Amino acid sequence: MELLIKGRHLDVSEPLRAYTVRRLRFALGPFARQLLNVEVRLADTNGPRVSSDRTCAVTVLLRTLTVVFATAKGADIYSTVDRAATRVRTAVSRNPRPRRPGRRDAPSGPPCPPLDVET
Repeated sequence: MELLIKGRHLDVSEPLRAYTVRRLRFALGPFARQLLNVEVRLADTNGPRVSSDRTCAVTVLLRTLTVVFATAKGADIYSTVDRAATRVRTAVSRNPRPRRPGRRDAPSGPPCPPLDVET
C-alpha cells in the first residue's frame, strides 16, 4: 500500500503526518491486500484565517481498480482525519472482495430423479 499525504494552504507537520499514517494504517490494515494506493489531502479552506474549515479527503484505489472516496470537515484537523479514516474504512468494507477463480460448488440438495422416457 502506497500512502501519499498532501497539504493545501496547510503546513503538514511531522506529528500530523505521523498521526495520519497511524490512523489510516489502523483503519485500512485489514484490507491491505486489496489496496493499491491511498492519497490523503489535508486542506484549510479559508487559508491562514482562524476558521472551522479544515478538510481531510481520502482517495483509495483498490486492486479491482475501484476508487473509494471519503471526506470530512471540521475545526480540528486531527478530528477530521479520524472521521475521514472511519468513513473510508466503512466504504472499503462495503466494497465486495473479488472472488477467487476455482471450481464451482456442487449443487445442494438431493439429486434429481431420472426421467422416464418411453420410446
